[in-house]
Amino acid sequence: MVLLISCDLRKPDFNYQPLYDALAKLKANHVQDSVWGLRTVSSAEVVFDYLWQHVHNGKDRLFVVPFDKEQDYKSKNAITLLKDL
Repeated sequence: MVLLISCDLRKPDFNYQPLYDALAKLKANHVQDSVWGLRTVSSAEVVFDYLWQHVHNGKDRLFVVPFDKEQDYKSKNAITLLKDL
């Protein structure tokens, strides 16, 4: 399964390095500024719960959804095309 992960981190002076380390541990591919793609056997809920513990507070936003590779979505200006994960 491929997941699309998006973060809206709302406390610029906070150290979000633990979140970035968690994304790296999952081997998520950085697609855009605050968007990652992840190939995994885990559910979106499991990945969300794992990453959520690394955000600052309830004002931060985290979005984890399955990406349907069969739909062959187009992505412009992406470093890593999600359909290629």
